[in-house]
Amino acid sequence: MRTILAISMLLSAFMFISSAACLIIQPDLERISILWQGALLASALLVSLYASSWRDKAREHIFVLAVDMLFLLLVAFLTYSGWLGPGYLIKPEGLGASFSYRLIFPLLVMLASIMVAKDSINIHYGFSPKGHEVLVFMAIRLSAVLALLILGGILFLIISKGIGIISWSFLSEPHRSLGEAGGISTCIEGTFWLILGAMLVSAPLGIGAAIYMIEYSKHAGLKRAITIAISVLNGVPSVVYGLFGLAFLVTTFGVSLLSGSLILGLMNLPTIILTSQEALKSVPNSLREGSFALGASKWQTIRRVVLPASVPGILTGLILGLARVAGETAPIMWTAVTFSATPVNRIYGIIPDVFQPVNNLGYHLLNLIYFLGAWDVEARAWGTALVLLALVLSINMLAILVRNHYRKKITW
Repeated sequence: MRTILAISMLLSAFMFISSAACLIIQPDLERISILWQGALLASALLVSLYASSWRDKAREHIFVLAVDMLFLLLVAFLTYSGWLGPGYLIKPEGLGASFSYRLIFPLLVMLASIMVAKDSINIHYGFSPKGHEVLVFMAIRLSAVLALLILGGILFLIISKGIGIISWSFLSEPHRSLGEAGGISTCIEGTFWLILGAMLVSAPLGIGAAIYMIEYSKHAGLKRAITIAISVLNGVPSVVYGLFGLAFLVTTFGVSLLSGSLILGLMNLPTIILTSQEALKSVPNSLREGSFALGASKWQTIRRVVLPASVPGILTGLILGLARVAGETAPIMWTAVTFSATPVNRIYGIIPDVFQPVNNLGYHLLNLIYFLGAWDVEARAWGTALVLLALVLSINMLAILVRNHYRKKITW
């Protein structure tokens, strides 16, 4: 009977993983539908055989088992008969959305796989509380697997559709003809300077505010007011930041790299403050007291003891901030970016001109999406998405390596 349980669980895992992958990638289901039909029929048969070996325990739950098995057989019959086939489409009245065969069939298979796993485990444990506990842990594991599948599906889709356009000319030339020709060099350059400018604004302010609140502030009312302000900033939608920048920054600095860096830095502040606070709190007070006992001042203790010990946690906040800033488009649409190819002018060949508008990968991708169907830009849109993803991952990996380097040096 353990063999039957193992086979039914393997069939359930196959149906769950393959259906989740098909929901994300949306491939042609002609070949895999035959495998799913066989898996559905085999699962219904195996669960029925397994239940028959536990008649006394399964008798009380025979109705639930029968409904589940009928569902498996019904899905297999509908697809085999062709009633639920490639031309099937549900389009509810009043809704612009439609639900096709490529969406409905994998969803039904995923639901069937969950039913098979649930019934098999319940039968194996005799419908006892132990079986319910195993089901809960399995659901937690499945959620983790599903998250990985979604991430893997997104990465696979972007890489498979975008890798074909990637070339040295695509990365080193500016775009032309509304994105139909050329590359994205100015977009990469503008994105880099926007990220750097935002971090130069938010990192000192955020870390400084966290140090003040944890190490210096003794006034409960002031700390509460700062905490409320941080919470409000954290809850403001990004498009509102863009409107604020348009009203207050653009009137002073114009549509420029400086305006975009300032607005992204303000948007990034709550994340850095909150994570830096937690990092500073994690440093044991015994380290501070030992430093004071040796005659160190408050600032010497913070600079030489507290900050080095909290660097990994602070870098975690900076990593989160980098990822958020790199992918934002709404705050800079009216404050910093332009779609026309604009290389960043540099003073003395190093310092960027902060009063000029720049290009940005996220904004460039948004415009290419607008042009889909009117111009042949789909491949370049996927390529831009791939470069943006690679840029974010590269920055994050570098920051993680630096964080791990400092984490190895910390002992207490």
